[in-house]
Amino acid sequence: MAVIRAGVIIFGAALLCYNNLLAVILLFPYVPFYLRIRTRELKEKRKWELNLQFGDMIRSLSAVLESGYSVENALSEAYSDLKLTYDENAMIMSELRIMINYLKSNVPVETAFEEFAGRSGLEDVKSFSDVFSTAKRTGGNIISIIKSTAGVIRTRVELKRELKTLMASKKYESDIMRMIPFGVLFYLRVFSPDMTESLYGNTFGVIFMTVILAVYVALSAAAGRIIRVSY
Repeated sequence: MAVIRAGVIIFGAALLCYNNLLAVILLFPYVPFYLRIRTRELKEKRKWELNLQFGDMIRSLSAVLESGYSVENALSEAYSDLKLTYDENAMIMSELRIMINYLKSNVPVETAFEEFAGRSGLEDVKSFSDVFSTAKRTGGNIISIIKSTAGVIRTRVELKRELKTLMASKKYESDIMRMIPFGVLFYLRVFSPDMTESLYGNTFGVIFMTVILAVYVALSAAAGRIIRVSY
């Protein structure tokens, strides 16, 4: 889908900015650039979803441990509990299955959490894994530590959720502003073609449009970085 969208964009830009489909060749380097951006956006979306699901897993794990289960058995019980909320294809369910299989293979539970932290790339999971491993080594109160960590993670998730809500409107405004230059050019080409005629079919027009497009892409990338929310 990203390749198709990139293709539509460069074909539209070739017609609108150069009035020549051969300009697709000139604009083709934008395709891998767009794919990198789209890949990053999808990764961040999945990380945010997994972060939310991880918060639910920690709360469930805390409740199960309070019922008297060991940490090793608590993961299986937490999995059964989360099945009421998520389907088996959810990311957190897949991660729980991996960790449960690790435990069945006699892999230490702290190693299972470390592997989960490495796969997810989430700061919250890494923090929990470090705290959990330290508690296991020092003989700390696992239940108390997990409850405390769950509270911290829940607070951080809520803060990030509020930040995402605030940034969503800015992203919407940014998307509209990105469309304005093309909207103005389309309007001029349709209703005032004499004003844009000198930009097509000559070397100056090609150079001018290329420079403008390069500046536009750079500014769009900068705007995207400004409104990003890291995880």
